[in-house]
Amino acid sequence: MPKTLRQLVKLVVMVGLLGGCYLPGTFDAAIEISRTGLYKLSYDGYIIDLNIYRDIVEKKLPPKTVKPKIDIVLADFKRDKGTKLIRYFDKGAFQVRWSKGGDLVKARQVVFFRRNENIFSITYNKDKSTMTVRGKYIKKQDANRLAKMGLDVVRGFIQVKTDGQVLEHNAHKITDKGAVKIYGWEIKSIFDRAPKLVVLLR
Repeated sequence: MPKTLRQLVKLVVMVGLLGGCYLPGTFDAAIEISRTGLYKLSYDGYIIDLNIYRDIVEKKLPPKTVKPKIDIVLADFKRDKGTKLIRYFDKGAFQVRWSKGGDLVKARQVVFFRRNENIFSITYNKDKSTMTVRGKYIKKQDANRLAKMGLDVVRGFIQVKTDGQVLEHNAHKITDKGAVKIYGWEIKSIFDRAPKLVVLLR
């Protein structure tokens, strides 16, 4: 099998393994969690559509050829009320500004961007009375394949602000603001650990 064809097959497989078509690029994400269950989640940065990236970079197709796919992604984001800005940038990358807030006890779960494109999520566990923040998890073997295709592009800053009791986290930095603590992550690679934080509701 020719090398280029093998790369295309691998990328198609990657889309399935990652559970969606979107990969975060450079970004800033901010999350606020109240011990009462209120939340805010925002994302400001870039999202890469793996299918469009494949068509342009691997197949050497001009952007105008894949315009119908670009339009589908634009429409996909515009349907979500949380989308404040969406525009096409280059090579499958879209600039996205998205935010949502509410009562997680009622909603049970909020996901950016949706369940099969789970880049960030906050989930409420009624039995344990906890809220769990998670970032997108990419298996090491999948990350290796993406990196070989030039897709080790994840660069971001994540901040979680809460006045609740944190039971578990893997943050890189903690800033104490009295009743509120800010947990921070600096993501430098798709090989970094997925962010996680668990807050106890009171």
